[in-house]
Amino acid sequence: MSSPQIPDPAFHRWPAGSTQEYIEARRLLFEKEYNLINQIEEVASQRRTLPLGPVLADYEFEEGPADLQASDEVRKVTLTDIVKGGNQAHKTLLVYHMMMDTNDTNACPACSMFIDGLNGVAKHLAHHFFLVIVAKAPISSIREYARKREWSHLRFLSSASNTFNKDMGVERPDWYKDLAQGPGFSVFRLEKGEDGGDRLRFWYHTTPHFGRVNGKEVVRGMDLLTPVWNLLDITPEGRGQWNPSHD
Repeated sequence: MSSPQIPDPAFHRWPAGSTQEYIEARRLLFEKEYNLINQIEEVASQRRTLPLGPVLADYEFEEGPADLQASDEVRKVTLTDIVKGGNQAHKTLLVYHMMMDTNDTNACPACSMFIDGLNGVAKHLAHHFFLVIVAKAPISSIREYARKREWSHLRFLSSASNTFNKDMGVERPDWYKDLAQGPGFSVFRLEKGEDGGDRLRFWYHTTPHFGRVNGKEVVRGMDLLTPVWNLLDITPEGRGQWNPSHD
């Protein structure tokens, strides 16, 4: 997709006193940034026109009370229950697959960074779709870790008793079989079945890994879903080899 000659001189991206060399280089960069935005929008449009995915099995998860400080009885819930029981205007459910295996007491640092961000914007996202965090660890371990991270605006489900993680390709994933649990996002839509009942249909899934491209492992598949990497990319230092930690 070609773009017009931009930027318009009225919309400059440099302070007074910049050299002509800098201005010309910045104009060229701005045009590439504009083309990148167009490409992102084109990909998003193509994503929205994907053919129908399979109907989701009726997995049962464990969930505690909404208040992380409460210790009420754990209940069984399906993903369909969550969509049916919430805002009836919403039909879409987004699942974040958190890397926290059966015996883990902490989630992985990168997942924790992602969920820090999701917790911060959860109230805004709730105007558009349902969001849940799913992990293989027992619900008690998930909730204890969520309390430490102060993730008070999110719903957490344990998949300890079902095959959801495996079926979604994030448990012992093909792209990294030594990894007990992998990260990812999955999207589902509520629809009416032929019998008139409600069901969830799979729509989209992504993970960080694209696999090996030209002999190099590419782990950039979820970068656009957190501001951290994108903010690092606009600094002189770039992202370098930095990775999140629990600190």
